[in-house]
Amino acid sequence: MYLILHNPLSSNRKSRKKTKKIVRLFKKNKQAFIVRSTLKIDDLVEYLQDKTHITDILLLGGDGSINYFINSTDLSKITQNIHLAKSGSGNDFLRSLKQVKKTEVVIGQALLNNEKPIQFINGCGLGFDGLVCHYVNNDQKKNKISYFLNVFKSIIEYEPQDIDLEVDSKTYSFKKAFLVTIQNGKYFGGGMKAAPKANIADKTYYVMVVHGLSKFLLQFLLMTIYSGFHEKIKKYVTVIKGENIKVNFHQANYFQADGEVSDSVTEISVKAIGTKSFSAFSKNDLK
Repeated sequence: MYLILHNPLSSNRKSRKKTKKIVRLFKKNKQAFIVRSTLKIDDLVEYLQDKTHITDILLLGGDGSINYFINSTDLSKITQNIHLAKSGSGNDFLRSLKQVKKTEVVIGQALLNNEKPIQFINGCGLGFDGLVCHYVNNDQKKNKISYFLNVFKSIIEYEPQDIDLEVDSKTYSFKKAFLVTIQNGKYFGGGMKAAPKANIADKTYYVMVVHGLSKFLLQFLLMTIYSGFHEKIKKYVTVIKGENIKVNFHQANYFQADGEVSDSVTEISVKAIGTKSFSAFSKNDLK
């Protein structure tokens, strides 16, 4: 039996249409299921303790819902198969997962300001992209047009900063950096190919620093990320691979993990803390 978990608030409440579509699919294929809102289960591990008939979990939601799931659940105690299906405004992690269908995904952890740990599954970042996520998350519309408007708003407002970076004990410094993003998923920002060679099953992260350019040039560089061409613009984009990463901004910034935002962050330390098997759900799974 499947436990279908959905977030009714995801994607400005549009996720309810996706949930109803999934329910119809399960009924058509005569597959047993239970539907529950993530808002009504405080402790998933406790909820599953006496429900041995549940063999599979289907989580409906975007990157934010997945991030909430991994931060609110002790994954080591979940024995059921975990499937993910699109039902949100951002689905960058699922884009990578669909390419392999099923794999042991690396779970990362970012320690903020040496005191607050946050787990992530796709990527995290500090600086300009954190500000973009802040505006997007607080926008009531949440569509492609509003996303681009928030990007341009962030370009106008954000002031680049000097940063210090450490990757596997090697140190780097960058002047006028706009962002540092740390990826084990290929995509961010709704399909932008931030790390074309990244692997969600690899403990090695791709660290991308955008630095030393004007706001005018930044607008054009952002467009090249959709194709992954930005990695060839080495004057302004530095990519470093590593397992243990530390970032220090000289001023407080917004930080994002899978698109979920924390404010007043100046320093992060990132490393992998474990793995968990995830699969991309398709209707063929019920046949």
